[in-house]
Amino acid sequence: MKIKDLPKTKQLTKTCVCCGKKIKILVYKNKTYRGGHYFGKIPLHKEKDINIAIKNTRKIKIGSIVVDVLKKDPNPYGYAEYWECPECY
Repeated sequence: MKIKDLPKTKQLTKTCVCCGKKIKILVYKNKTYRGGHYFGKIPLHKEKDINIAIKNTRKIKIGSIVVDVLKKDPNPYGYAEYWECPECY
């Protein structure tokens, strides 16, 4: 059975992160989709929480490079989905 033969359950409208174009996503009953590329969720942080996390860093030496590493990741207040249209992918 091909994906085109499956009945559509719903149609989503998302925005491409790269170009800002509207994307129409067709979602099928077996949880497959067509019309765009999904890359997961991106955590959203407040600027105040990021600045606090950056102040609390430690230095680690990797080879000859010294890198600042966060002691604790800031807590996200929400998540945004990352979608790209077929042209940008």
